[in-house]
Amino acid sequence: MYRLIIYILVLWIPDSSTGLQCTSSVPHTLKFSLLSRRNNTGHWTAEVKLEHEAGQKEVGPWEVDIDHTTEKCDNSDSVVIVATVTAPPQKPSSDYDLLTGLGYYKMHTKGTKLHDALRTCEEEGAHLAILNSEQEALVLAVMWQKHPKLFGDWRNEWAYIGAHDINVEGEYVTIFNQPLNSTGYSKWQSGQPNGGNCLVILRKAGTLGDVACTDELAFFCEKEL
Repeated sequence: MYRLIIYILVLWIPDSSTGLQCTSSVPHTLKFSLLSRRNNTGHWTAEVKLEHEAGQKEVGPWEVDIDHTTEKCDNSDSVVIVATVTAPPQKPSSDYDLLTGLGYYKMHTKGTKLHDALRTCEEEGAHLAILNSEQEALVLAVMWQKHPKLFGDWRNEWAYIGAHDINVEGEYVTIFNQPLNSTGYSKWQSGQPNGGNCLVILRKAGTLGDVACTDELAFFCEKEL
């Protein structure tokens, strides 16, 4: 006697687990079907079928890895099949710059509040930039040089990136809820932080500061390689 046990695991790229929630605007369709039948020799067979309609912004095909084992218990055998389906990342919009060894980046120059900046990046298949090195911070500063005059006040020197201390004052985490000191870059500008909740990067220097999340600033989106 045989029993067929099937596990289907679908792995997605995680969204932020903080209070800053983003929702994808690109639908994903995954169809699952199971067909069992007895052949002419009296053996039962089972067919598992997965169909996925890829989104236009996905980079590459879905990857499927299937493992199976047979377990004996009393007078019966159990066949355990585990299928792992890995969804590819979304490709960002075509106006992103590919920076070798780092990823895709785009600077949005229109003054925007943080929550709207989060949504804009996700709609483009990216996320607010998270700095992992001084090199990355300086790369953003170079991109900034194309826009020397965006605002007529202090906002001209700062732009949003993807970290905050909204949940616990003074405990800065990324939009993926990772501690800021684990990202590889936490170089603060002198006098910062100074009481704001959302992280920003300083023009030219590439150092960090914080501002109110309702301030309307430029912002950087990023998509890793």
